[in-house]
Amino acid sequence: MLVVSELARLLWAKTWRKGWGREVPPGASWHSLIAHVWDSGHAGGWLWDHLLAERVRRLLADDLGGCGESARARLSWLAADHDLGKATPPFAGLDVQRRADLVAAGLTVDLSVKGVLPHGWLSGRLVYEFLCDGGWDPAAAEFVALTLAGHHGIFPGVGWLGDRVKAKRRGTGAWKPLQAEVHEAAVVGSGAALYQREWSKSLPSVAAQLVQAGAVTLADWLASNEDLFPYEGPLQDGYLDTSAVRVGRAGEVMGVRAAWTPDSGSAWMGAQGLFGSRFGVEAPRDVQTAVYDLACSVTGPGLMLIEAPMGEGKTEAALGAAEVLAARLGGNGVFFGLPTQATANQIFRRVLKWLKRQGADTTVALAHGKAARQEDYRALLHAAAGADECGGGAVGSKWILGRYRALLAPVVVATVDQLLLAGLASRYVSVRMLGLAGKVVVLDEVHAYDAYMSGLLHGVLAWLGACGVPVVLLSATLPAKQRAELVQAYAGRPAELKDDAAYPRLTWTDAPGPAGKGEAPRVVAATTDRRLPVKVTMLPEPDVTTVADEAKKLLADGGCLLVIRNTVARAQELAEQLRQALGDEAVTLMHARFTVADRRRLETWLVEQFGPGGARPMPHVVVATQVVEQSLDVSFDALITDLCPIDLLFQRIGREHRHPAINRPKLMKDAQVVVTGFQNRPDAPPQVPRGSRTVYGEHLLWRTAAALPDYATLELPGDIPELVNRVYGTETLGPDSWQEELVAAARADEDKRERMAGQARHIALKNPHEVETLAELHDVGALSGDDDENTPQVQALVRLGQPSLEVILLRAGDTDGTTFSVSQGADAPVPLDRLPDAAMVETVLDQAIRLPGWSEKLTDAAQEAAFTPEAWKDSAWLGSVRVLLLPADGRALRLGGQSLTYCSREGLTVV
Repeated sequence: MLVVSELARLLWAKTWRKGWGREVPPGASWHSLIAHVWDSGHAGGWLWDHLLAERVRRLLADDLGGCGESARARLSWLAADHDLGKATPPFAGLDVQRRADLVAAGLTVDLSVKGVLPHGWLSGRLVYEFLCDGGWDPAAAEFVALTLAGHHGIFPGVGWLGDRVKAKRRGTGAWKPLQAEVHEAAVVGSGAALYQREWSKSLPSVAAQLVQAGAVTLADWLASNEDLFPYEGPLQDGYLDTSAVRVGRAGEVMGVRAAWTPDSGSAWMGAQGLFGSRFGVEAPRDVQTAVYDLACSVTGPGLMLIEAPMGEGKTEAALGAAEVLAARLGGNGVFFGLPTQATANQIFRRVLKWLKRQGADTTVALAHGKAARQEDYRALLHAAAGADECGGGAVGSKWILGRYRALLAPVVVATVDQLLLAGLASRYVSVRMLGLAGKVVVLDEVHAYDAYMSGLLHGVLAWLGACGVPVVLLSATLPAKQRAELVQAYAGRPAELKDDAAYPRLTWTDAPGPAGKGEAPRVVAATTDRRLPVKVTMLPEPDVTTVADEAKKLLADGGCLLVIRNTVARAQELAEQLRQALGDEAVTLMHARFTVADRRRLETWLVEQFGPGGARPMPHVVVATQVVEQSLDVSFDALITDLCPIDLLFQRIGREHRHPAINRPKLMKDAQVVVTGFQNRPDAPPQVPRGSRTVYGEHLLWRTAAALPDYATLELPGDIPELVNRVYGTETLGPDSWQEELVAAARADEDKRERMAGQARHIALKNPHEVETLAELHDVGALSGDDDENTPQVQALVRLGQPSLEVILLRAGDTDGTTFSVSQGADAPVPLDRLPDAAMVETVLDQAIRLPGWSEKLTDAAQEAAFTPEAWKDSAWLGSVRVLLLPADGRALRLGGQSLTYCSREGLTVV
């Protein structure tokens, strides 16, 4: 039985601090260090028993011969010992009253030492010395020390153990026996004494170390929760047992009622049984059957790349694969990543239906900057304390909304940003990796990332492969080079891919084995019965009426037409021309510069009118930007589009003749695409608008323009891989007179790609196959801050480009204290001189809009003009918003040399 000295009972770990936004605890105002040690150890054990997937437990036990009991005890001990550095004078003296009690008990608390050394780093240093004195191998001892030192999210750098620590900082005299007593309390309280000799020579893989460090941090967060472990004051006899009982409420506090449990029989019910029960599909498509069969055949984790045409049911195939892979490989969660907030919102609804059909009883999260504004997710969050079912067995958790926690929910639907953040050398990356480690990761539209985001994605895939996380990637239009890069990044070895001609196809590669060995990737050919010939017309645009005239011709007999422009300004200009010709009711404009409320209204209307079974008003034309390009289940009779890279052109074509329709007009009976947005030049590649060049560059636009004339009709899906690889390959395209400019554009494009890839490498975690310790992960000081992942500063790290500013857009009223909302249907008075009521808070947040980032002057001027009303600053929802006021009389707002106006029909217009 462990006997704790009276002096050790006075050491403290947590105190109440006025001004920290917390209420005064009902009992004691502080919590003893050894109590926190035991709380943390029990929290680590609870995580092992209730949160960590079987596959993660195997990863953490791999270096211990697979012994789960030993690995559980090690995690519990590491969590228990993480705050040993608080048994030092600099920390103990931070609280005046606690310092006085320690001094009165005879302990010297010398505060004369200068400079700050995190107590976590002191924990690591002290434990390292204890272990080495006990005969541990130095490498094994440093792994333990680094895990403890990084529990606040940042690991010390290489050589940190060689730094001298002043005696005054670590404590002299009675301090060392006290530190040994705290360390012994951690060892005994966690049951680690039985395994110390076994651990002294053992070293987990770097991937396992990172995941385990995340678990230690999460255990600390739980142990620091005052609802779960209320403050006790001096350590009381019997507290070890009290702590063991209290930890049982951890799931309730987190709002994680249960992990997602895949049906163990999903791998035996057959493709028809699975897709029928989960999605109501009577006869799965061949692609879906092939995905199911492949998932059932694998013997270990790996990466599955699904390449299939638009409309083949890839989303359902991916969810089916996730269920089978999780059941067979020991997973207990799913992460589904999408390119945009809009697509994430749509998939979230489909995932809720999927969970409901399973009868799943689990916690789900929608993770992006506007997640709390999505109706289904908001309903989950408002469910009473997570106790009531909502959305068919799914519940939300307000605790998961906290910083760095989004990936900890068992089922997560998110923008790809959340996944990429797990690959940055940034704060709490270990917690993010822990959140992914037990899941099946699904990522849609993987062709859509530029060189910078692709570089970050490759880094994340390397870590997921090293952690043994199954990954499912989806794309309809993936160039061969990009395909090979994705496979190689995950597998950690060169990818020799064959059968490129097969399409649709599935590619499987095993996760890295010992010394990076593994079998060659498998390619499985699938078939499709979908055949769509698409007539191609190249339409130069010499004047501003060309496209409007073409649209009017196509709509002569009615029909539903989609026109996609590459920039908001071009879309707005064309929509106005078409309104004048066809009438206001026949034209809808859709782009990214609408308020949250108007964007939501438009997205809902588009799906209702042009989704499966939609009303299909005719004649009607939707003029849009790239927001309709991906993951939007809408269907039109014909398409006019600005010139864009070939893979994105196929994505846009995927929005026509997607659903069967019985009333297509004669002019649109056959699918057709009119490619415009360029002007021909004699003996030279076409001239494209500046906005198109800014978005896509000239090289791929010109190669696409050179390849398309060879295809009077595109045969989908057969022509997709051939044409994509031609444009993205090295074959000479276009007339001889184009080649000089094409070569120069290719060089500029390659230079840009290399520059972007280099920027990604600069901020990414180092490759897990190239590092030996966690000390090598955080050598990028710029990413060691405490920024929220939803701030523009952090978001800019995963998406290159000029930083943009999000504002609450309101229209000024006649008095200083009242303004008005700008979104359609709202037109509500919004007070600035007092805090709005709960209903009005919803209206205010619905006025959020992101200003364009292409003008630094505009951004700077908007930063200066926007403000947070004083009366709102204490609001949890409105305390950090920035209000931008439009003039009361409807005139334009002048900012940074630009004129800004807003209406619900046009969105934000910037001139």
